[in-house]
Amino acid sequence: MIQIKCKKCGHYYSVSSKYAGKSVRCKPCGFVIQIPSAEPEKAGCSDSIKAYNQLLEELSHYEKNAPALGLDG
Repeated sequence: MIQIKCKKCGHYYSVSSKYAGKSVRCKPCGFVIQIPSAEPEKAGCSDSIKAYNQLLEELSHYEKNAPALGLDG
């Protein structure tokens, strides 16, 4: 299912993925809504997780290789 929202009146719809890429008319206001070809939340989620994990790995590398601070007094 793809979740869409009318940009004019804010009405929400859940439509089948088989309608991806098509246009529909909002029932309350008549505005034409373009149904996206993929669910934006799911498409970006895995990319965000990959980027987050790469950042964690990079930070871990820098932490391991950081010079010691001579705070022994």
